[in-house]
Amino acid sequence: MPDNVKNESAVNTKKAPKMADFSTRVSLVELIMILMLVGLVFVFYFGMKQLQIDKANEAIAQEKFENIIPTFQKIIEAMEAYRKADEFGDYPAFLEELNLGDINTNDFKFEYSADTYTITAITQPAFGKAGIKVIYNLSDKSFTVEDPTPDKKPTIKDEWLPQE
Repeated sequence: MPDNVKNESAVNTKKAPKMADFSTRVSLVELIMILMLVGLVFVFYFGMKQLQIDKANEAIAQEKFENIIPTFQKIIEAMEAYRKADEFGDYPAFLEELNLGDINTNDFKFEYSADTYTITAITQPAFGKAGIKVIYNLSDKSFTVEDPTPDKKPTIKDEWLPQE
C-alpha cells in the first residue's frame, strides 16, 4: 500500500465531543466567584462586629478618663490657691500639703513633681492598660499624653483632653 493513502478507519473512529449541558454544571470559575462573595460577606460582617466592640471599649476608656478631669481641676485650683497664699509665690512641694484627701482612684494614680511643676495622672491596670501618663504642666497650663505603647488598646486620645 502506498504511504500517502490514509487509513480511513482511523479517521472515522474519532467522535466529535458532545456539547456539555452548562445549565446544570457549575464551572470552577463560578465556584471561585461564589466563594469570594461569601468571603467578602464574612469579612465585612465580622469586621463591623469588631468595630462595634472597639468603639464600646473606647467609650468606656473615655468615660473613665472624663471622670478624673474634675479631680485634675480640683488639684490645679488648689495648687494656684496655694501659690497665691504662699509668701514666696511658689507651688507646694507635695500633693499632700493641699489636704485634698484621697485623690487616687482604681484607674488613676496622681503624682506631682515640684521640680518641673507637673501634675501626672498615671493609669493603673484597672483602666485596662497601666503606664499611660496624662501630664498637666502648671507653667504652660497645658496637657500632654505619654503612652509607652500607643498601638495597644485602650489608650487616651488628645481629643479627650480639656481645652482652656
